[in-house]
Amino acid sequence: MAEREEDILSMNIYQRLAKVRKQVEVIQKNASGFNYKYVSEDEILARASGAMDKYHVSLIPKIVPGTFKVEPFVYDKSKVIKGEVLTEHITELMTTADMIMTWVNNDDPEDRIEVPWAMTGHQADGSQGFGTGLSYSYRYFLLKYFGIATPSDDPDSWRSKKNEADAAENKEICAAIIAQIDEKVHLYLADHPDDRERVTDFAKRYVKGGNYKLIDNPTLATKMLESLDTFTKETPAKKQEKK
Repeated sequence: MAEREEDILSMNIYQRLAKVRKQVEVIQKNASGFNYKYVSEDEILARASGAMDKYHVSLIPKIVPGTFKVEPFVYDKSKVIKGEVLTEHITELMTTADMIMTWVNNDDPEDRIEVPWAMTGHQADGSQGFGTGLSYSYRYFLLKYFGIATPSDDPDSWRSKKNEADAAENKEICAAIIAQIDEKVHLYLADHPDDRERVTDFAKRYVKGGNYKLIDNPTLATKMLESLDTFTKETPAKKQEKK
């Protein structure tokens, strides 16, 4: 269900970022280079920027003053030519800096989150290394902050595995809650053996057929557990008095 504008305005920065994350939780790797696949910056920015605009948040990158460095970076690069291994000594410039990435609630700029981060990049030219470092830093900040999965082939397969993991976790949580429900029901029926049908009718509010052991939604199981104490205290005689 789409959020209303007034609902978005009532959200704090954490709630807004949680909504953004749901919009960008999986992106297929769509670019390749240097023998590996990766998610292009354009793809990440397109997804994230759209969600950030929707939920009125901005990301402000800032280099921590005094941490910016440009230093020589020397390494060897080998290649085989006509069966002979030739080694070339490469000298480039390594650019590094500490950064602060700040999330800002556009509707309340004082509502913000500052995250320590860093950048690094190397190229033959210092300015190119700086640009490379910023691009990588920004892209990987979005990937890591939102925990974005980047499957090489099929995003739907990733979602399926995630749903399976979520279902298994929900089942485990439900089992613990249902055990508590079961204990309370057995104690109640031990004192009120004629109320079995009443208990079933109560359980039907939460699961079809009244078999509460089939509940697979932790929220629903919790609601039933919370209501059970009131139910067990309200005997049929007391309900009749209310009428």
